[in-house]
Amino acid sequence: MRINSKSTLESTDELEEVLKALANVNRLILIYSLASGEVEKISVTEMSQKMGITQPAASQHLKILKNAEILVAKKEGNYMYYRFNRRSMEKHQRRIDFLFTCAFSKCKQLEKQEK
Repeated sequence: MRINSKSTLESTDELEEVLKALANVNRLILIYSLASGEVEKISVTEMSQKMGITQPAASQHLKILKNAEILVAKKEGNYMYYRFNRRSMEKHQRRIDFLFTCAFSKCKQLEKQEK
């Protein structure tokens, strides 16, 4: 498997941002809530109430997820609602799948060598 250094570096930077965005319990709980269908979209106010955190803290969490292109924001009435960014999530999934596929392939090679 040949890897292009420049595109790999760009992909790695983006993947780092995604993984950092997910490396927080409040953001993970929110992602699980959205993924499970418990909620389809969420506002800053709803997140702060659901998580028991301040609105500024909720706003910061949502901003991080938006900057990592995990969520998109859409104004509805007086509120900004956040939901998954499907196109970006598919891109992130491909990168994570590629990384783990390569790692698992290497694990299998090493296991064969040890036998």
